[in-house]
Amino acid sequence: MNDILLKPVDDGLPMRNNQNHSRDKLRVLDGYVHRFITAMHKMPWRAFFYIDLMAGPGKNQFPDGSVMLGSPLIALEAKHPFSHYRFVERDPNNCETLRKRVEASGRKDSVRVLQGDCNDVVYEIVNEIREIDRHPPYSDDCWHSLNLAFLDPEGLELHWNTVKELCLINRMDLIINFSTSSITRNARSLLESGKTDSIDRFFGSEEWQSEYKEASGNSTHVRRALLDLYKKKLGVFRYQVVEPDPSDEMVFKSRRNVQLYTLIGVSKHPRGVQFWQDTISRNTDSGQLSMF
Repeated sequence: MNDILLKPVDDGLPMRNNQNHSRDKLRVLDGYVHRFITAMHKMPWRAFFYIDLMAGPGKNQFPDGSVMLGSPLIALEAKHPFSHYRFVERDPNNCETLRKRVEASGRKDSVRVLQGDCNDVVYEIVNEIREIDRHPPYSDDCWHSLNLAFLDPEGLELHWNTVKELCLINRMDLIINFSTSSITRNARSLLESGKTDSIDRFFGSEEWQSEYKEASGNSTHVRRALLDLYKKKLGVFRYQVVEPDPSDEMVFKSRRNVQLYTLIGVSKHPRGVQFWQDTISRNTDSGQLSMF
């Protein structure tokens, strides 16, 4: 049984049911993790964290029955190890399933699977990193931590304050699923009802409302304006965002050409930016994928 728990096959445990668009999302994550960890694992980081805030059960199944490793196991099974893995999952059943799969790994002692709302649990993780980084480097041979976080909400459940906490860590690369369809599908009705709390929390303020109203009437302009606002907020923390030129984005569209979501990869260092741009250029020539 243990032989198949970490392989992209049906192991008899629950899996996350996904549409086909998630295949390429996972391939992009795999590509970035490979570049990131291959280039960085030999350097004298005090710690080397992989953080997954919506980890799921660890495997994904698609309509044709095929199976891929989910985001936490992609990182766990990478060629070179991180020193710390922090997997957060809200659903207790998914959490227990992920723990069973992690137990099969030779790297299990480096893993903590945390059950709860990522918007609450994130403080525990960043405090752990801050404690590691609290003292200045002992020498040129002992650097502060290097960290990668994958943020993959299904909709608007990821709060800006959660992203901000990660941004405040000095060396923290981020891959973020920006769910454009969730925002554009709900924004008008929420504005009309005055119940905008979910989008306000997603952006961290009501600033998005003026951007939405200014671009309203043109769905393409709305998506572009809100995505640029989000990237502008990331730029405050020294992330090297490319805005409004979307060369740091990977857009996923339906076969009807409706934008579903955009993956944003950001880093505070030029090498991280290059890793991301190399990753998305290898996965698509246009930066846009039509998935189903």
